[in-house]
Amino acid sequence: MKIKNISVGIAGLILLLAAGLPQTALAKDVEMNLRFAGAFISNSLPSALIHVQAKGSPGKAVIRGYGASGAADPDPVVVSDCLSGTDGAFLSIIAGEDPLIFTFQDLSLLFADGSGEICVDSATGNAEFRFDITFIGGRGRFEGATGTAVITGEAQPVSADGSFLAETGTIVGTIVLP
Repeated sequence: MKIKNISVGIAGLILLLAAGLPQTALAKDVEMNLRFAGAFISNSLPSALIHVQAKGSPGKAVIRGYGASGAADPDPVVVSDCLSGTDGAFLSIIAGEDPLIFTFQDLSLLFADGSGEICVDSATGNAEFRFDITFIGGRGRFEGATGTAVITGEAQPVSADGSFLAETGTIVGTIVLP
C-alpha cells in the first residue's frame, strides 16, 4: 500500500510538471542583430522622423520611427564628453520615447519603444546615439513579441541647418516570441 501511494504521488508530480512544460517550452528566443542606414529628420516636424533600412537577423526590414517628443529632458545640456568618451563640446539630449515599427519583407510587423541619449558635436553637428528599446508586440510572425535590444549609431547632417541627417548603426538584442 505504501509503494502504491508513493507511485501515485510521483505520477501526480510528473503530471503537474508536464502540464507546465508546454507553456514554457513554446516561448522562442530570436536573435536580433541588425545593421541599418537611412535618414533622421529633426526640428522641421513636431517630432523626429526616422526612416532606415536594415539587414541581418531576423531578416531585412524597413524601420520607421516618429517620436522622441516625450523627451525626459527636452532641453539639451552642454557636456564635455558624451557616449564615446571623446572630449569636446557636446549637446546631450535625453529622449524619453523612441516608438518604432519594423516592417519585414514578409510584411510581419514588430513594434518597439524605449528611451536613450543623443549626443551632438557642437563643432561638426555630427551625432552619436544609444537607445534601449523594448519590444511591445507585432503582427504576423511577431504577434505577442517581447524582449529588449540596444540601438547604437551615428548621424551626420546633410542639410545646412542640420535638420536632415544620414544615420547608420546597429540593433542588437533578443526578441521573445510566445
